[in-house]
Amino acid sequence: MDLIWIGGAAAGLGAVVATLLWRRAPARRHEPARPKAAAPRAAARPPLPTPERLASPPADTTPQPPALAAFAPRHLDDLPAERRAGYLQVFKDVPRPPRLMHHLLSPEFFLAAGSAQLVDLISAEPLIAAKVLATVNSSIYGLAQPVTGIGQAVTYLGLNTVRSLCVQNILRSTFLPDGAERKVRLETAWAASALASELAQRLSHELGLEDRGAGVSAVVLSFLGRLATVARTPLPVLETIPARGLLERMRAEQDKLGLPAGEIGRLLMTEWGLPASVIADAADLDRILVTPPAADARGTRLALGYLCARLGERLASGELPDLAALDLAADTSAELFHWRSVLAHKPLARVGELVCSRDLVSAIDRMRAALRL
Repeated sequence: MDLIWIGGAAAGLGAVVATLLWRRAPARRHEPARPKAAAPRAAARPPLPTPERLASPPADTTPQPPALAAFAPRHLDDLPAERRAGYLQVFKDVPRPPRLMHHLLSPEFFLAAGSAQLVDLISAEPLIAAKVLATVNSSIYGLAQPVTGIGQAVTYLGLNTVRSLCVQNILRSTFLPDGAERKVRLETAWAASALASELAQRLSHELGLEDRGAGVSAVVLSFLGRLATVARTPLPVLETIPARGLLERMRAEQDKLGLPAGEIGRLLMTEWGLPASVIADAADLDRILVTPPAADARGTRLALGYLCARLGERLASGELPDLAALDLAADTSAELFHWRSVLAHKPLARVGELVCSRDLVSAIDRMRAALRL
């Protein structure tokens, strides 16, 4: 079936930007392999209980939801060159991010940058610096006294938090609404991104994960494609795309737009020239929907980011009214089906307990109040 996405510029520009015709892609190279049935195991003596084992839930034997098993998200690499060019035409009016974003996301910066270098970079972008300071001084963080400079902000909140705030504000400045209805949708996506970033920052610290800065940045950038589609998709089409439920939303995006939002984000990040490792982490995060995360450091980082993104969306939409009531082990939603495998292994076995901790619940409640959710 041919699918048509008529991409338009923001209202007021008054011109249709492009008409994109989708043709079925050739064989999907990135379709996740179906899991093979495990071979029967010989009976073995149960291991002695340890705190880690006591905290870990039993292996999940829930069958995969049929709708999830049948869904295979398309990948940007499946598109011919003319299709990629068509998408870029739709988003040609989206301004490129400032050089500051490239510096903040460079692998060298993650590895070696210090507070002084971060302060210098942000201070060279007065508009971004002002927005960061406004956020830092809001009720989100509840600081006892006002922060008057970026250096103070880094001292109080830490390098990774301030860097994340910079990236969030750059993305927010990139996609502006053209009316009340689109503004509501964009603000919900922005709130989800902010909440997800805060969750990732705090949980990665508590879990002692490596590359925390890269992990938090991947969470923020994973919302890029969603912001882009909300900002540029004609409202009649946008209204047919569910706001809740990653599986339902990705299926609708692929049906209506030809690609899920995460792959549109991959396209934009590639066009902007962001580092390949940054692009891969951010764009691959949503693909945990259809394949279990790898059991290595990167897989663990992406698994935590994926959870934070999903919880940020639920909190921003009102689907999840309170983190304290969350029971991850009992969550049977399709969007967490493959993710749940991480609960049986270190280092994420404690994440269910940490998500409901008093300090995190209080911080997220304060943030939601500041965001007027």
